[in-house]
Amino acid sequence: MADHMTRHVQNRIKIRCCYCGGLMVLSDKPPRKQPPNAETMEHLRRRSEGGRNNRDNIALACKRCNEERGGMDWLLYTTYRRGELWELIECASPCAPRRGP
Repeated sequence: MADHMTRHVQNRIKIRCCYCGGLMVLSDKPPRKQPPNAETMEHLRRRSEGGRNNRDNIALACKRCNEERGGMDWLLYTTYRRGELWELIECASPCAPRRGP
């Protein structure tokens, strides 16, 4: 009963992915069978790059974003997922120095 209530309360909180902002769900299924919007623990700085298991380096991300991010920097991936990367590129393009005559 306690686990059921915990899941119910957590789902009511409407936890959102730190990357795409989508709503996530708790899943007790094995990782391979979890839905794309299942809640996962995400290391912002990858452990392979020296990231630690502390609260400043952990965020909640949906399974899709966690898997899709791969080795990309977390901030770059966030701007990509939210569609802000293209805005940044478009904004920077007119400011870029011109080459040639």
